[in-house]
Amino acid sequence: MAYSDYPQSASNNAKKALKWADENGWGSCGTAVGKARANSLAKRESLSAKTVKRIYSFLSRHAQNADVPYDEGCGGLMYDAWGGKSMLPWAKRTVEKMNEKQSDFEAEIRNKYGEDVEVRTMELRASEESDSDNLILEGYAANFDTVTDLGFFQERIARGAFDNVLQDDVRYLLNHDGMPLARTTNGTLELSVDDNGLFTRAYLSDTQLGRDTYKAVKRGDISQMSFAFVIDKQEVDTEQNLRTVTSVKRLYDVSAVTYPAYPTTTLQARSAFAVQDDLAADDEVETPQVDNVTNEKEIRAEKPEKLEMKKKISRTFEETEKGNKKAMNLNDLKGQRAAHYEEYVEIGKIVDAEGRGLTEMEQERSDKLAGLIEEIDQKIKHKLREQEMVARMAQSGSSSNSEAKEISAINYRFSLSRAINQIRMNDKLEGAEAEWTQQAHREMRSQGLQPNGMVGIPTIAMRAGAADNFQATATGDGSGFVATDVPAAIEALRAPTVIETLGTNVINATGNLKFPRVSVKGTVTEEGEVDTNAAAGLELDEVNMTPQRVSTTTKYSQQLILQGGPEVDRLIASDLNKDMVEHIDRQAFLAILGASGVDDQSTSGATDTDFTASVANAMEAAVLAAGGDLGGCTYVMSPTSYRLSKQLAQVSSVSALFENGLFNGYKPVATKHLADETSGTVGQMIFGNFRQGLLLAYFSGVDLLVDPYTSASTAQIILHLNRYYDVAVRQAGAFSIATDLKAAS
Repeated sequence: MAYSDYPQSASNNAKKALKWADENGWGSCGTAVGKARANSLAKRESLSAKTVKRIYSFLSRHAQNADVPYDEGCGGLMYDAWGGKSMLPWAKRTVEKMNEKQSDFEAEIRNKYGEDVEVRTMELRASEESDSDNLILEGYAANFDTVTDLGFFQERIARGAFDNVLQDDVRYLLNHDGMPLARTTNGTLELSVDDNGLFTRAYLSDTQLGRDTYKAVKRGDISQMSFAFVIDKQEVDTEQNLRTVTSVKRLYDVSAVTYPAYPTTTLQARSAFAVQDDLAADDEVETPQVDNVTNEKEIRAEKPEKLEMKKKISRTFEETEKGNKKAMNLNDLKGQRAAHYEEYVEIGKIVDAEGRGLTEMEQERSDKLAGLIEEIDQKIKHKLREQEMVARMAQSGSSSNSEAKEISAINYRFSLSRAINQIRMNDKLEGAEAEWTQQAHREMRSQGLQPNGMVGIPTIAMRAGAADNFQATATGDGSGFVATDVPAAIEALRAPTVIETLGTNVINATGNLKFPRVSVKGTVTEEGEVDTNAAAGLELDEVNMTPQRVSTTTKYSQQLILQGGPEVDRLIASDLNKDMVEHIDRQAFLAILGASGVDDQSTSGATDTDFTASVANAMEAAVLAAGGDLGGCTYVMSPTSYRLSKQLAQVSSVSALFENGLFNGYKPVATKHLADETSGTVGQMIFGNFRQGLLLAYFSGVDLLVDPYTSASTAQIILHLNRYYDVAVRQAGAFSIATDLKAAS
């Protein structure tokens, strides 16, 4: 039933609150529910019974805020938003009338069947087999294994719960009263159990009452039925606020009902959860100005056992609410909104098709759906802004603590093996996997790149938990890179290249890059006070960086993927990243070795260069002469060069050049990513300041293509990992190379 006879002054109060909020803003006052309530009252929309109860609950609990000026806190503003002083007496009278009507109904049922009786309401329809001679009504009195929200607890009816009552003497009534319209003992009421639940079929008596009842159901005037029963056995899960009915002791009647019982009445809640407590209304409290003293007095006045049960229900309810909150990405929210909207529209279509008004249950459900949609719209808006912030953070390379925590939280929820399994099963990605993939693909498309895979990790996730780059600010020697607390898959995928640990400038690019570069160093001359300045001779050119795709492929058994977990994620990601890192390093070293203007200490011609201390000294001197900062320099050695360097001794000393982990006083790094010559007897070496001389640009995060088909016959899955990058030498003078080092003769 809908109510629209509330006072006009209540609507005026709501309008006054809305006007003040339009001019001054809501600030921290109110929730989406409270603001929606103000708009509803201002427009004089009809109110459901549930809404009237909530209004009464709110206004009565916050009556002390009625006269609080709007500019002195939220209390007065939100009190008027809910209708204010004139709304309270009307809501009180209306709720009392509802309770009187409900109390009469409850008393009548209990007088008939006893104090333990319970009632449930389900859908009722006229059978397709019925005609003017056979007045048949049918429907499911209960559905198995379906969780039903009964207000302050949930209920599930287990399979087999009705096995002992199918032979009971059950009557089919109208509103649980009057002359029976059908009965199990004479075969006119059939009760049966199938996979869905307890199915009822009633062949109504050919009486005026039977015909009238059938016509009312056929037209849709009556669309619900209730069944009255007593529970024999049940299981109570206080953690989930869930009661499972495992056995019904007695089934009394099945009734077509014009007004179904309210789902939170004591009639429907005679169980271990039977403590009346309007928990739902507390969810809509807008202001903190609650009369705690009064509440404490009321609590102390209750019996100890009732108080303990009340606290238990409240605590369990709150824990269940927290436990049911699932982290949802943007796609989840949009899908949920679409489902609510479709249900809302469907209710309207049914009402229009049947040419009637909304039933009380339909009105309540419509109100609930409207509130849910508004709440989801706010979440979607917030999520879109959040993604914009993340995108800007990825481009700027900086983040706040809260943003970094949010990114880390998504990283911790991300599972590579779970994402691969979802793709393998042709399922949609969900949760953190869907969120990062959406962000990664958006990032790539914004730069004109086409994603190839179904799973993605954006740049910002690859940097989470670390410094903005891997270099130490002061020295540029790569000591800024430290192991970070990042989940298995992303930790392995973001393992740095060798050049990053050496201090190379890393750029998270948002498009093609151009950097100015000194191609001819300028000269400085001294001139007289009035002499013409001599030309410096400084010349500049550009360093251009454009996305280059690096890809690697590997193959895993389906059984390994199904096993999943952090260790599997780390194994897969490490394998995929290993070859990619090696490729980027090799390309970077080749760029240095082939760059114009880099000092080369190799012997010209076909003769290889003896690896001596003088070669190392000459490389250092060349970088210094070109303006390089020796304080941040490093030696990078191929495997053969490293072997030769360990054998090398200074001419004036018998001690090796290696001392205290340093080579000739500088940090040495030996890596196979800097290759030997093909003979294996000649090595290569680079000396330089990587922070000054080298640039590495990443144009995206990683993009993973899952191929479950090509090797399906051998129960294997092929994974292809893609990433876009580029490397460039910005200052050739920061490096010196030797490409043909051999053992000194």
